[in-house]
Amino acid sequence: MNSATLGAAIQRKRTALDLTQQQLADMANVSRQSLNGIEHGHVNATLDTLGRLLDVLGLTLEVDDPEAARQAEGRPTRALWMAAKGASVSYAGELTPEELEQALATGQVPAAFRAHLAQVLDEAPLQLVTKMVAEVAARRQRRPSEIWKNLRRLAQALMATRGGLWA
Repeated sequence: MNSATLGAAIQRKRTALDLTQQQLADMANVSRQSLNGIEHGHVNATLDTLGRLLDVLGLTLEVDDPEAARQAEGRPTRALWMAAKGASVSYAGELTPEELEQALATGQVPAAFRAHLAQVLDEAPLQLVTKMVAEVAARRQRRPSEIWKNLRRLAQALMATRGGLWA
């Protein structure tokens, strides 16, 4: 969820309750200017401020882990598959999910897939990277910290810095 989406939800609820910005701001102990910025997605509010606004409006902010729900339903995680497919689009050979898993589990770069792995490390969405780490850790019954260490080793070998993130 981004700040614009959250701000729009606050504005919709405030309007539905026939509250002015000033009324809600007073009730939540924030300035009207801050509330206006929050509603329009221009102000990054603290969790404390958002919590007060949401409490007054009777809204909640839920944090869900869709992967946990997916696993509870017995559906497989597919982060490795998605990353391998995305990395194989522009290259002659195809990186398989198993080869990607092996690379993350060992920290070793298969020579034929150096470009594929560099693409994953430099360009895959970070949410997908975290899901891959969790999937490999679960499959190999290892701690995620071990897989992160291997990922950093791969990044170093491939000179995939992602702006210093993997250093």
